[in-house]
Amino acid sequence: MKKNTLLSVMFVFLVISFAGAQKSQHILMQTLTNPQSGHETIAEFGTPNPIILPESVTGTKGAEINWSYADPVAIGSKISVSDQTGNTFMSWWLNDSRVSLYGNTATPAWEQFNVSQWEYPIDQTNDGEWLAVGYDSVAQVYMPTSSVIFWEVIVDGDVMGLKLSDDGEHLFVAENNYDNMGNSRVSAYTIGENTPDWTTEFDGPGTVFNGSDDGSRMVLCQYSGYNKMWVLDGANGDILFDDYYKNQNPPALSYDGSIILNGDYSGYAYLYEYNESLNTYEEKWNFKVGGGGTSVWVVGMAVSGDGNTVAVGTLVFLSGGGFNGEMYLFNSWSPVPLWVYSGAGDEICSIDFSYDGSLIAAASWGPLDNSKPDMFLFRKESAVPYFDILTQGSFNAVDLSMDGTLCSVTGKAVHARVLGSGGLLYNVNSDPGGGALNGSVTLQNAADFSNVKIVVNELEDYFGYSKEDGSYQLKYIPEGTYSITASLIGYYPVTITDVEITEGSVTDLDFNLQETGNPPYGLLATKGAGLSINLNWQSDNANDIEGFNIYRKTIEGDLFPEEPVATVGNDVFNWEDIDVLPITNYYYAVTAIIDTDVESPYSNVDEGWMSSGFVTDNISAYVGTTPVIDGTISAGEWDDAFYLDASDFLGKYDNLPNPVSSVPMYFKVNAALTELYVACINQNDTQLEDHDEVALYIDDNNDGTYPPAGDDSEGNYWAAYYSSGSEIRYRPIHDNGGVGTVVYLEDPQIAVSDESGVIVYEFVIPMGSDSTWQINPGPDDKSSLFIFTLDDPTNFDGYWPCWNQEIFAPLDYGTITYGASDDLPTAPEEINISWVSDPDVLVTLDWSQPPINDFNHFNVYYSLDGSNWDLLAETIGTQLFYVPGNVTYAEFYVTTVDNGSQESDPSEIVVFDLLNEINNYQSELNLSAYPNPAHELVNIEVVITEPGSYSINLFDQAGRMVKSVYSGNLKTGKHIIQLNTETKLKAGIYFLKIAGEKTQFTEKIILKGN
Repeated sequence: MKKNTLLSVMFVFLVISFAGAQKSQHILMQTLTNPQSGHETIAEFGTPNPIILPESVTGTKGAEINWSYADPVAIGSKISVSDQTGNTFMSWWLNDSRVSLYGNTATPAWEQFNVSQWEYPIDQTNDGEWLAVGYDSVAQVYMPTSSVIFWEVIVDGDVMGLKLSDDGEHLFVAENNYDNMGNSRVSAYTIGENTPDWTTEFDGPGTVFNGSDDGSRMVLCQYSGYNKMWVLDGANGDILFDDYYKNQNPPALSYDGSIILNGDYSGYAYLYEYNESLNTYEEKWNFKVGGGGTSVWVVGMAVSGDGNTVAVGTLVFLSGGGFNGEMYLFNSWSPVPLWVYSGAGDEICSIDFSYDGSLIAAASWGPLDNSKPDMFLFRKESAVPYFDILTQGSFNAVDLSMDGTLCSVTGKAVHARVLGSGGLLYNVNSDPGGGALNGSVTLQNAADFSNVKIVVNELEDYFGYSKEDGSYQLKYIPEGTYSITASLIGYYPVTITDVEITEGSVTDLDFNLQETGNPPYGLLATKGAGLSINLNWQSDNANDIEGFNIYRKTIEGDLFPEEPVATVGNDVFNWEDIDVLPITNYYYAVTAIIDTDVESPYSNVDEGWMSSGFVTDNISAYVGTTPVIDGTISAGEWDDAFYLDASDFLGKYDNLPNPVSSVPMYFKVNAALTELYVACINQNDTQLEDHDEVALYIDDNNDGTYPPAGDDSEGNYWAAYYSSGSEIRYRPIHDNGGVGTVVYLEDPQIAVSDESGVIVYEFVIPMGSDSTWQINPGPDDKSSLFIFTLDDPTNFDGYWPCWNQEIFAPLDYGTITYGASDDLPTAPEEINISWVSDPDVLVTLDWSQPPINDFNHFNVYYSLDGSNWDLLAETIGTQLFYVPGNVTYAEFYVTTVDNGSQESDPSEIVVFDLLNEINNYQSELNLSAYPNPAHELVNIEVVITEPGSYSINLFDQAGRMVKSVYSGNLKTGKHIIQLNTETKLKAGIYFLKIAGEKTQFTEKIILKGN
């Protein structure tokens, strides 16, 4: 038996008022939504309204409603369909609580009533041969032929989730309060056996539970306490992975559990992939959804059975009040949406795929005025539904069969936000109809025939891609005669006309594509050279082409997009990419434009990135002079303060990146550490408006969590402008996500002005332990800190640290040190020099970014004789290009300069000697770390060319060694060493350094909160 310990804190989201109830009445229900805490369900006794079963249906020739049913008092909750049996298994609750099994009519084959007062879980295997239901303290298994219980198990707690393995051999049960102390556990049962195969226990109540269809992975989530998602091994209950969780909706899994999709109430979707060699999951990507409101939640989540396609549904809180919803569709290997469906009117709460991801079903609450559909069917290629249903209610759950031909959807007969009851159930033939196009593609002089795009030219969004062996299939094409084009960059496209597609039939069509040849070559992208990325390439046939297309992507394994990021003329062999973000790697390729829709193959792919030396997660609030709080930055007033670039240059919260250095901030303290002085300049905001503000969220004692309810000693400050008088407010925050009573600081020291043409804030936050609203630092005078700057009402112009994704979770906050010393910066290390001589000599210098949190720039010095040194350049990057002209010998070194103009000692000297071909000793080490950013486990891949003794150490941004990772002998070749970061390492920027055999190498990594 295993036990995982967390805080025993519980939210109660269902509140029922039965005052004055009469037995002849039924329970009516409505859902309220709080952007800060989640959904809350309110219920009371009353008389239900008559149910209207009307629908407005639009769809293709194939898709249609098979049958529908309206329940007068019960609400449809959970649902599952099987294409093999044609059955729909579902649960009704609130009134006349029961499970029902339907076949091909609205008359149930059988029903089984229960006495549950709450929503309860059900499941059905994909073949429809096994059914399960759990309520109160019982879990039951049925066969479709009878309502007689096949097997049941009585548990100690309340069943809150269950999952059948698709082979029908195992049932996984999640229960709450099994020990009468509010704790939870997950157990695995062999069906027919009442003793569990394994049990894993957790402190605190579970919120949602899900699992992979094959039974290999189970997921328990807790929306309270530590807000955790745990992934369990279905074979033995071992915890394989955990991560932060803030939702009331279950994560989604692929059939085999190798892909997991999670989302949160901050609007982020996270995709995790199983790493078999490490026996854990790694975050592959995350994505911030939009919608244009004041905030947004991820609610519905789905992963196709094959794991290749994922989708999220959202709830958008509109700035003027009200709601909206969107659905985002992705390939699982890329955070770039394939398409977005917008304007659902309220949350899209449930999504499901056919196994191959070609068809998608979505259920929505719809707008309050019932003016838009509540259920949709999509093809993967198009954001335009091929079928939808509009009702007077709201749908709660939808399920699509594995082959995509059968869909059922259920919900409430009146809108979810309206007090009422009654339920809706629709069974839909979800087959879009049409015919299919099958065939194969071959490519001249290629072994891999994948990614050829096949398009039906006369139809919008009917296309597909070939596989590695060249095979392809396009389904659901309306009957007709079409022209079909096959195309791939680097090959001449081929179009075949008069292709007949017949309803219900398959048409075969093969293609052979000839290569175009003569790609550009020698593509080089700068790597940290400045605030942009510069590309250079060569081409031997520029006079014979029309120009060059430049392509860019951010995921190495993703395809390049179909549209280039830029196009230049045939006499241009360089391009500057200014639309880039810090701490983001980009991959580039260039093609030659031969003719309309004809391009050469891609050039070589090269990786580039902009400088990110200004990115830090540590603030050193120096002791300085007392500023005049007047909303004006006077000359010299803040020169003794710590400078921070707090710009939201990643667009982390609102998907709207702001320019680097557009929100500078300054921090300092008095000698007694009783006042924190802060200044902020929002250069993105030029006009004062009520509620323009700077917000500081402070975990005072720097322990990575807020205190429990009742302890108001930590929270956030709002320094806000109002025309009636600016104010500083303090709000306590608790570890369960709750908040305390807001305190208005008396006679606040704050001034906000736009006299300079931009918004300037100056304010003071009191420090001490006399009042809970004062900052009371932890050990070493440190606190955890998160900051945003708001241009009212919704524009987040400042956001620090840039990677923090959870405003109420200090795990990924930065650190502020009060009264810190302003130390001399560290010299750059690992300086290297190289040059090319064809056609002209070009010298490249590069070096590593030293650990520093107040970086300003590097000085690069050179000497032609080794004695007399001159300043060659100032640069913020770690790469510099030098054209020597007639110079054949030079020496170089680099220094680091901080924001206080302090300069480090020189780096090592490197030599350029063209005549003797003397190059400095190039590092024979290669170290990379993944995933990066990382949570708990970091894989360090080291390539050794010189065997010997090596050490690998982890340093923080201040240059302090925080962990010894490895020390010993390494042989020639590749080595993978694991770094476990879960013990006492805060989120932030770190540096991995390997040293040995007269050489060293450093890699920057970002650790996220655990």
